[in-house]
Amino acid sequence: MKQKVNIFVIFALVTLALVSCESYDLSYPEDLTTKQVYNFEVRQGDWVKRTDKNGLNPYYSCNFRFKNLNPGVSLNSCAVLVYINFGGYEQPLPYTRHFEDTHGNLWTRTIDFDYSLSDINFYVTDSDFAAVRPNETMYFRVVFIW
Repeated sequence: MKQKVNIFVIFALVTLALVSCESYDLSYPEDLTTKQVYNFEVRQGDWVKRTDKNGLNPYYSCNFRFKNLNPGVSLNSCAVLVYINFGGYEQPLPYTRHFEDTHGNLWTRTIDFDYSLSDINFYVTDSDFAAVRPNETMYFRVVFIW
């Protein structure tokens, strides 16, 4: 009986190994050896207040055009990494933090982005939807890798 169990276990492991090896292709057809980096500074006055089509859900955004983006970059063949810099420390976007003021008000701030090959938009949204423009200068680093 013990020998039958051992044979079954060995058969199962061999079958699993053969199926696993054939099921996944771990090769990478593209060599990601090139990068292009952009740095953006967003001052308080650069943020534009936006709302949805009903005038609700306010947020702030800022748009920048990419200059001299390498013509080899395409949306299908690159990765885009975006960071916000806080006094020498970088945080990848999206950035989400929870806050409380001295009056006990609670909210969450989210900073995120979207992009095309011609431009990038940065967004700041507070969970309480208070229409308060971000008052600090923000520094972003955008890295294209292809």
